[in-house]
Amino acid sequence: MAKPATREFVLMAQQAGYQLIEIEQLRSNRWLLILADGAGERTGLLVQARPLVSSADVQDLADLVRLRQLHSGILLAHGGAFSPTAHRTHAELADQRLRLCTVLPPATKPEHDGTKSIRATLKSIP
Repeated sequence: MAKPATREFVLMAQQAGYQLIEIEQLRSNRWLLILADGAGERTGLLVQARPLVSSADVQDLADLVRLRQLHSGILLAHGGAFSPTAHRTHAELADQRLRLCTVLPPATKPEHDGTKSIRATLKSIP
């Protein structure tokens, strides 16, 4: 597997509909991207580019989401898979904000709730 470049992850995030807020290469095979979805919620994307992603990586993601006060977190196994212990740790954490993925899921689209604009208009009428 060829070593991925940072720009590859930026392009991947943009194609999935996210706005890039911040990117940092933590190690030669690990990146952290802070993304915003269509609703403006901040998501941490921890990318691991190696054959097997472990339970320690799942715990790292949980810590990042908690410490950076992110809405959610995605652990992306780029070119690899999750170990059974990684899946077990994810299940034990039972945190619905954390996702394990091998493909970046699309960003959440903003909800177009017409009642919000109607309510705002009604409030402004004297």
